[in-house]
Amino acid sequence: MTTLRDALADLLENHGLPVDEAADRHIAPGFRQRTNGQWDDRTGFLSRIRYLRSRTREVTITVLDEITDGSRYAERHIIDLLGGDGRRTVYEVYVFASLGPDGRFERIEEATVMVGPAVAPV
Repeated sequence: MTTLRDALADLLENHGLPVDEAADRHIAPGFRQRTNGQWDDRTGFLSRIRYLRSRTREVTITVLDEITDGSRYAERHIIDLLGGDGRRTVYEVYVFASLGPDGRFERIEEATVMVGPAVAPV
């Protein structure tokens, strides 16, 4: 079974691992994600990951809560993004997900809340 922390580490932090290969480790082929009410299929999700990877210099993920019950998965984390332009943005993310029989994510529904404004470097 994958965890969201493992998936995000491979997708956003591990620049030596191609995005498609990282996704194959953690994301099922029929994957769908809803973020703040907007649905994406796997292709749209990976497009966003590629964009974030190209714009982010450093990612710190702090898991606050995580629960698994069979194929149901819930998690809450803080994600701290340092952009290539030196701006830092911090979000708190609430996640409910479904895992497939192989332990990969089939569906993720999340809500994000900005908890730290975009801050230019000092």
